[in-house]
Amino acid sequence: MNVTPVQKTLINIRKVVANHKVAEFSKNTVCAIAVETTLKASGRPAFIYYDKHANKQSKKYAATKELLYQSFCLGLYLGLINKFKNIAYKHISKKFAANDPEDKRKLDLYDNFQAKIKNAKDKASKKKLEEQFTHLLHTNKDYHFGKGVKEFSSIVATVFILALCAPILSQIILHPVMDLIFKKNPNADDKSLKQKNYVDKTLAVK
Repeated sequence: MNVTPVQKTLINIRKVVANHKVAEFSKNTVCAIAVETTLKASGRPAFIYYDKHANKQSKKYAATKELLYQSFCLGLYLGLINKFKNIAYKHISKKFAANDPEDKRKLDLYDNFQAKIKNAKDKASKKKLEEQFTHLLHTNKDYHFGKGVKEFSSIVATVFILALCAPILSQIILHPVMDLIFKKNPNADDKSLKQKNYVDKTLAVK
């Protein structure tokens, strides 16, 4: 039976979607947030810049600030997430373990297998252990608890970084950068300055 180009494409897409690594990637909180922030960094500035009904200077300023802010958030997130989620996981798992011996046993199972993967002697051994671990996460309920606590820790760290750290640090860093890019013109009229201030306030609300 002849396979049409469309069928070949659909077969390839199905193989990619069915791949366990792709499935794990899509379930991972850190990966999901990183992809979302990357899309925001490209999509939002483009949407603002190509708005035909907005003032040219205002939309240029707004698009640039949005690009810088989302790029800053992405860099900050990727730079801090692993450290912060590990700190969160340490404290959360410690609290669960102290309250319930069964939870402690499940967390120890999860942590010990993670340690085995980390300390694998070579790439082949590490890959084999990762495949075993993925299988256990799908088939052994004792490993579900550790995975859940790990993902919850990622969510806590994500909220802390993007909802608290990013807005505060961006105010300190991005305003001087924006002033350098859009150098203040002493002859600028009041209207353009008001538009610039309005855009600042609008983005601050976001």
